Amino acid sequence: MTPPLVSREAATPPAVAAPVPGAPPHRRLLPYALAVLLVGINMRPAIVAVSPLLDDIRHATGLSNGGAGALSTLPLVCFGVFAPLAPRLARRWGMERTLVAVLAVLLCGTAVRLVPAPFPLFAGSFLAGTAVAVANVVVTALIKRDFAHRVGLMSGLHTTMLVGGGAVAAATTVPLRDALSLSWAGGLALWSVPALVALAVWAPRLRHRRERPAAPARPDGGSVWRSGTAWAVALFYAFQSLLYYTATTWLPSFAVGHGWSESGAGALLAVCMGSAVITSLLVPVLAQRARRQGHLAVAGTALCVAAFAGMLTAPAGPAAVVWAVLLGLGLGAVLSLGITYMSLCARTAHEAGLLSAMSQCVGYLLAAAGPVAFGAARDLTGGWTAGLVALVVLAVPMGITGAVAGRGRRVGRGAA
Repeated sequence: MTPPLVSREAATPPAVAAPVPGAPPHRRLLPYALAVLLVGINMRPAIVAVSPLLDDIRHATGLSNGGAGALSTLPLVCFGVFAPLAPRLARRWGMERTLVAVLAVLLCGTAVRLVPAPFPLFAGSFLAGTAVAVANVVVTALIKRDFAHRVGLMSGLHTTMLVGGGAVAAATTVPLRDALSLSWAGGLALWSVPALVALAVWAPRLRHRRERPAAPARPDGGSVWRSGTAWAVALFYAFQSLLYYTATTWLPSFAVGHGWSESGAGALLAVCMGSAVITSLLVPVLAQRARRQGHLAVAGTALCVAAFAGMLTAPAGPAAVVWAVLLGLGLGAVLSLGITYMSLCARTAHEAGLLSAMSQCVGYLLAAAGPVAFGAARDLTGGWTAGLVALVVLAVPMGITGAVAGRGRRVGRGAA
């Protein structure tokens, strides 16, 4: 049985209105929320920053397109493999201590990549991916625990920080590298700065907060792995992750292949991810207010399909900006909805953490195949058509599983 993720005293049963023991007082809720969102800002730049530098890295290190795809896929593998460990770590150390630890590991990962060689590049990406894998799960459960009546708003803000941080990294990595006359390794290492800021904010909190690990939950036969709703959430998250990371990994290279400069391609990725901010903030709020959320999953899927179809039919010129905007709106919608499902479909923070761990384990291990397969298809065919057609096809099960997950049902009681 997976240990419960609740890291303080046992959570108050849903039917009781009393606050969770140890929860931040109302007067401290806003600073606490900002600190949580600061973690979200750091959960994508160290990974997304690779994309606009991918061609530069490939030429400098001799990586093939498949090898470059493997570099982008490594963090996703870490997300899937290490997500199930997050509940154990959070129970042993507490959520706040766990977040401090993962921020320190993230900082180390970005620093390691200062060495301009393939092994440190992959090693640093491994450390960054491992840190983000644990943070992904812990933040979801923390939002359910401490912001139970604001799940939609906090999930939306958290997702906005994810895509917003990624958009900033996509737009500024190349210009900053050029302005500071850095190598590609120096450009990647720039993203240790926000990680250091987040660590400086969270570390002092440990002196004022004394978490006690919760007692293990009593087994009563339930399991998220045996829940149909949980599998719908996990598969929806899997397909959206596959589309998200494949598209954001290769969009800059796609743009360069159709006449854009390297910095222009990074800006195009920033437009895509900046557009995602709109739907990532709006969709979770709409989802919490609605009894069913399937229509939101279908709408996000339709936007993604329209973008991929546009890239197939009119890939060059100003139309590329339109496709980037549509793609960003679609990806922001399905990403934020996938994260919101992890809280809406759970009754407690414990269940939210377990559902998050399951969804990210299944989701990212499936998504890891995306960038590698897309790069391999480009190597084999010399073009982009086969990969884009595959993304259109894979969007169909994403829409279906998202509609099933949005039927308003919850995972079984006593998930363990």
